Amino acid sequence: MVDNSILKRQNNENEDTYLVRLYSNKEFYGIDKYKIAELMNAATGKNCDESKWRKDYAQYLRWNTYKETKNLEEDTSAEEEIINNYRSEVEILKDGSQKSDKLIKMSVEDSKNTDFLLKSHGYDPKVWEVVNAKSSIWNQHNKEDGTLTLFSSKITVKPKKNEFDVEDVKEIVNDLMKNYTPPSLQSVKYKENGKLLEVNISDLHLNKLGHIDNEYDHNLAEKAFFYILDDVINKTQHMKFEKVYFIWSHDFFNIDGLTKTTTGGTPQDVSTRFANMYKQGKRMLIQAIDLLRQIAPVETIQVGANHDKLTSYTMSEVLDAWFRNEDNVLIDNDPLSRKYRRFGKCLIGFSHGHAEKKRLGKIMPIEARKDWGETLFAEIHAGHFHSEQAVKEENGVIVRYLSSPSGSDNWHYESGYVGAIKKAQSFVWDKDKGMELMINTSVTGDELLVK
Repeated sequence: MVDNSILKRQNNENEDTYLVRLYSNKEFYGIDKYKIAELMNAATGKNCDESKWRKDYAQYLRWNTYKETKNLEEDTSAEEEIINNYRSEVEILKDGSQKSDKLIKMSVEDSKNTDFLLKSHGYDPKVWEVVNAKSSIWNQHNKEDGTLTLFSSKITVKPKKNEFDVEDVKEIVNDLMKNYTPPSLQSVKYKENGKLLEVNISDLHLNKLGHIDNEYDHNLAEKAFFYILDDVINKTQHMKFEKVYFIWSHDFFNIDGLTKTTTGGTPQDVSTRFANMYKQGKRMLIQAIDLLRQIAPVETIQVGANHDKLTSYTMSEVLDAWFRNEDNVLIDNDPLSRKYRRFGKCLIGFSHGHAEKKRLGKIMPIEARKDWGETLFAEIHAGHFHSEQAVKEENGVIVRYLSSPSGSDNWHYESGYVGAIKKAQSFVWDKDKGMELMINTSVTGDELLVK
């Protein structure tokens, strides 16, 4: 008597091979077509009549006989011809998703594998995900070829959003650790009771593509970034600083994920891929901090913005890990969108300014109540508008909207938002006298080609 375990579906068997084995060995196993139907239903979770399984096996026999007489391999020209003659369709929908209809050779198990379906329809599983899928058996019969069983596969897919995983970050950090060399700069002894230097590079928009050639791209953005740093360092080299505030996360990046959109989903024209942008930005920021911390201890302050809120936040986490053993570097990676810092009699607030609008000057006395009451000079520095807005003082709070060094993309050009001077503003603060010096660094010179 045959061991009952041999009648069960084996781990290496799919539905088709299991059915063929049962029917091919039914005399040896001592089973009939009804028992086979019972076993197949139990293995597949179906509830089919024995005639269904019997017909499937008969179809296999016909196809196998056909292959033997024609001396064909498994991948037959008949199948290829049928697939090529099938009217495949791809439809791109308004929301960015796509529909695809193809005739595919696959097993029932394959039809449940989303990666298999994506690849069979020509989509990269790393970039696309399945919204829904429907696979139907598609039989083609003629006298010469017999009955061929394929699947009519219809899927709807959409781009994966913000799928930049831990492994990607590890690869980027490991690459930099192997290849990064800190910049050299003459060391300057800082003064414990010195002044505060605020380096504020607002709205760099790394990876923005300008509306014309040589207007702006990721390479020009990097040139502008380091030109600003060099200019500020040179203009303040005679001063002694107690601390440096480095404000970089006002839309430092132009996009917030693999789909080339802002945080809110607005499509952007870009000059390089997301991963390349992320690697470039990480290297630029590490090098900038290494430069500035040779002047005085550096604190970077994370401020969420409307183009890159998630990407800038993850970059703050990368910087925090990179400088974790450096006593003269403090990375603020708190995701709050507004921050306040006190320096002697000065209270300085930071916000991108896209959400609060006219309320910025009224918020500081509420959110920083204690420091507000104990200081004399209060300012909030925001960005977003890419131009130096009229300075407004309200209830003793000065609100400054800072300029941007970035060029104009197609949307800004078509909308007429042109003409603002491309520059950055940095500040020197005195503990007792407030803001003493504002450094304007224009980046419109021919050496940068930012027009």
